[in-house]
Amino acid sequence: MDFRVDPSQLRRLLIVKLSSIGDVVHALPVAVALRRRYPQAHISWAAEDWTAPLLRGHPAIDRIVAFPTMRWRCFGPRWVQSYWQTVHDLRSASYDVSIDLQGLLKSAAVALLSRAPLRIGLHEQREGAHLVSRAVPRHPGRLHVVEDYLRCAEFLGASPTPVSFALPVQPDARATINKRLSEMDVAGGAPLIVINPSASAAWKTWPVEHWARVANVLSTTGVIILVGGAAQKAVHAEVARRAGRPVHDLTGRTTLTELVALLDRCTIHIAPDTGSAHIAAALGRPVVGLYGPTPIWRKAPYGYEDLAVCGDGQCAIGCPRMCRRGRPCLPAAADAIIARAQHALARAAPAQSGRALRSQHGR
Repeated sequence: MDFRVDPSQLRRLLIVKLSSIGDVVHALPVAVALRRRYPQAHISWAAEDWTAPLLRGHPAIDRIVAFPTMRWRCFGPRWVQSYWQTVHDLRSASYDVSIDLQGLLKSAAVALLSRAPLRIGLHEQREGAHLVSRAVPRHPGRLHVVEDYLRCAEFLGASPTPVSFALPVQPDARATINKRLSEMDVAGGAPLIVINPSASAAWKTWPVEHWARVANVLSTTGVIILVGGAAQKAVHAEVARRAGRPVHDLTGRTTLTELVALLDRCTIHIAPDTGSAHIAAALGRPVVGLYGPTPIWRKAPYGYEDLAVCGDGQCAIGCPRMCRRGRPCLPAAADAIIARAQHALARAAPAQSGRALRSQHGR
């Protein structure tokens, strides 16, 4: 890699990764790697306000600059005022380098507005982002997106290994989740199986009856908890109803930080390609991922690629807006997910026993 940066000149760094939840989690190892290499540096992170809670208290991040959500439906006079107030906050510090890990117009604008003299970004730059940032060259082989992001840290002289997320669990959120689990009479030693049956895109959506069967079968092994956004309440309620066995439904009832705390507590997590899957993986919790045309080698829950399940028809080229094959990529039955989940539960059993024992002894 062509390295032309003087490490002695890197005192203030800005990471730009605005959204989404999974993408922000994927980028966390960049901050950790840079902190290892530059322990005295001041590291800021620009994020949108709805993903910023993930960064609160992170040991590698000194400052969070939270921009208002950058979606068309949010734009208006108040949004413009909030945006420029945040830009003013951003510019209250100077930066030696900005690292655009988003590669979009909105992130390129933040990098440019930061006035950092050196602006770097990933090779996949769209919407004119390449006009703002210097691209780190593409790796010729297959890389998980986490490792791809880490190439930017490597470009700045940091070692990409060991990969660490250091995703913080907020004490107040942990206390709230512990109280809620106690109210639901969830035993401390019971395997906790957290399922998120929904994703943001239609081509990631699995039929309700499949999720209901997963919940039904696995409920004989552990406690089932459903999670997701408020918009999925009706669908998840139908999953719980069809499961035919006791299922706890917390859909729309957790904040982002509470979701992190719940996933930190779980034994395994089951989800499609969505943010909660990547949170759980970053916390070191086994994730059974449901995948279609999204390449598993690039975006499966990091470290748990072996637990990812996809249909026989997967094309693995990235999801097209219009699929001529009728989207045959998702598994046609629930059996594969159940089998992987049972395997993950068996593999996690020793660790779960150790955690319960430490809890009993107050350690």
